[in-house]
Amino acid sequence: MVFRIYFILSIALLSVSSTSLVIRYLPLVPALTLAFWRMLIASIILWVYSLLTKTVPLTNKANRTTMFAGVFLGLHFACFFWGVRNTSIANATLLANTGPLFTVGLTYLKEKKISKNLILPLLITVFGVLIIQWTDLNFFENNPMGNIVSLFSGFCIANTYLLAKEVRKNNSTLAYGRSLFFYAAITIGFICLIKHVSIFDFNFNHIVWFLFLGVVPSILGHNSLNYTLKFLSPTTVATIPLGEPIIATGLALILFSEKIPLNYLVGAPFVFIGIFLIVKKSINKAY
Repeated sequence: MVFRIYFILSIALLSVSSTSLVIRYLPLVPALTLAFWRMLIASIILWVYSLLTKTVPLTNKANRTTMFAGVFLGLHFACFFWGVRNTSIANATLLANTGPLFTVGLTYLKEKKISKNLILPLLITVFGVLIIQWTDLNFFENNPMGNIVSLFSGFCIANTYLLAKEVRKNNSTLAYGRSLFFYAAITIGFICLIKHVSIFDFNFNHIVWFLFLGVVPSILGHNSLNYTLKFLSPTTVATIPLGEPIIATGLALILFSEKIPLNYLVGAPFVFIGIFLIVKKSINKAY
């Protein structure tokens, strides 16, 4: 089981890291449109598969919790994409990835305790992320509202994982994931309506990339993280996406021959060592 968790987390990280590479092929498609179809397609695929496998549905209580988790996930994507457009990509990425810090804080408010074993590895990981993003960070010259919204994005994903932990105690990943993505799609669709963004603002040849986003970063990525929540803490799972910029940069080197900045080479070991220690300590606690 331990090897299985490590393997699933590795696949999840690699999968979610493919998102930024796909988006570069779709520069003219509105970000909210991408997020909507990504969530909806993932939901449809999981619903079809679950009907074929006769998956046990969520209980009424679990379904209500999943609805709130889906709203938070939809807000996470919407706020992150809005933040990218209104502040620097480095600022938006760093602030949107504050999920682990929020899970620690929210867990403390609820349970009045913090897992001290996670503090040092988490600080190591955050230190590595700061090294990677440092040269591009600027919190004072950019639109402060963009930074605030990006930070709220991190708060939203933290709540998604905390709620998912509750649902996954007694429900399958499939039953949870199909509803989570559906509620997230509805949330994003509602935001599109308010912002007057068309969900049909794309070309026919973009559909294959929508399918990719629905299958790889959503199902193989986020839904795999949902699977591990039954065994690991929300803080541990929320830490995994911190490795996304590094993996995405490595994939860009392989696919597009892009150079890897020096700060990435310096910061990457801290990030991965921190993530490994967090996962290792969480697994040791679970088993």
